[in-house]
Amino acid sequence: MKFLESSEMDVFSQTLVTGAIDCVIDFKLETYSSKMVTSEKKQWKSNDKSVIWGERQPLGSYEEMVMSASPSVGHNHRLRHLSERSCSGGSDNDFDVNDYLIKDSISRKKLYDLTQVLNCSFPDHDFSNANSEAFALVNYSDLSRLVDMKLETIVRDYHVRREELWGIIDEAIVPGDCQIYSFKSQFEDDPFTEDGCIWALAFIFYNKGLKRFVLLTIRCLSKQADTSIEIFPDFSEDEAEPQEK
Repeated sequence: MKFLESSEMDVFSQTLVTGAIDCVIDFKLETYSSKMVTSEKKQWKSNDKSVIWGERQPLGSYEEMVMSASPSVGHNHRLRHLSERSCSGGSDNDFDVNDYLIKDSISRKKLYDLTQVLNCSFPDHDFSNANSEAFALVNYSDLSRLVDMKLETIVRDYHVRREELWGIIDEAIVPGDCQIYSFKSQFEDDPFTEDGCIWALAFIFYNKGLKRFVLLTIRCLSKQADTSIEIFPDFSEDEAEPQEK
């Protein structure tokens, strides 16, 4: 898949990060084409020939992921059943019908695509062996409510910026026409569980009609954490240098 540059996403991410309160924020909002590049085609074809693209594997529980990532969400806050059609809000023609005929499961091909999005965004880590239960279908209204709740506590004047965030996402991927997956880390050595990471959220939007993914990840890091991430430094004109993806 190919990373699709967006200056609007880049500028918003920088603005959000620089408003951090008593922490360091690693915020990613990125768009990817779902079309396989040559290397991915070769990698997929090299898999066990007995593997069927449409073979189903079980998804994880989003309720459990929310409780572990966000203790402040009480048990009396009922999340919708995330296998319902309301998790997307789109029409029947927008999706793989099998994703609704067989609830709470995912095809091997879709699982491969989701892990590739994470691999592209975090090239220093390898998510290729993440199993299907690391992912769960999520309802967009629950996702946006959780993200707003978490960002309100760590971003200065987030209430001024929240409409811009969801406007950018709506324009890029049309959430109502998407399948949306949350990701829960299963590893000790990845960006979501490394030392200094206080909490983390990760979501992948997939719009079949647009042949596109949007990745939204948020990591709240301790100021004392020894981290090598680049938090959009400001350069003077004399010191200006290109940012690396």
